[in-house]
Amino acid sequence: MKYLNKKVVAVLIVNSIEEIDAQANKLLSDGYDVLEVTLRTPNALACISYAKSNFRDVKIGAGTITSLDDLVAAIEAGADFGVSPSINSEVIIEAGNRGFDFIPGVATPSDIETAKNLDVKLVKLFPAEALGGVNYLKAISAPYYDMKFMPTGGINKDVAIDYLSLDQVSCVGGTWMTKSK
Repeated sequence: MKYLNKKVVAVLIVNSIEEIDAQANKLLSDGYDVLEVTLRTPNALACISYAKSNFRDVKIGAGTITSLDDLVAAIEAGADFGVSPSINSEVIIEAGNRGFDFIPGVATPSDIETAKNLDVKLVKLFPAEALGGVNYLKAISAPYYDMKFMPTGGINKDVAIDYLSLDQVSCVGGTWMTKSK
């Protein structure tokens, strides 16, 4: 799904192949084509592999990568990209060595400086809403005009457009599109 010609990443926490199949089909029919499967369940990697094999026009990411083991497993499962809630230099360097698109998480100016020093150009602001939302992102990003952000954490469809209207935001991630109505 696009808002203002920017992407919305549907973040999924799935427990089974049946669940990823149902959610991916629904999200595709709703116009979403970038999914992030979090590594928070025992079957997450199998779900990523399944999604990559069965939804070829969709970018499938692995979320909650917090270790080298997670990174390697996500790559082996076929993920197109990886996302982390934090900065882990070892993981960022290894992702770069493998040519794997990786978006580390930041919350502070120090985190952004660390990412910049590792030649990262896109970071995940997490948890965006708990940190102060759009106003916090505006303030924290001002000195880092060359950094792009992917806010996640507490974002819903009502505030997504506010984030996406900012030049420094490339995309947002959220779970609101998978919640029951």
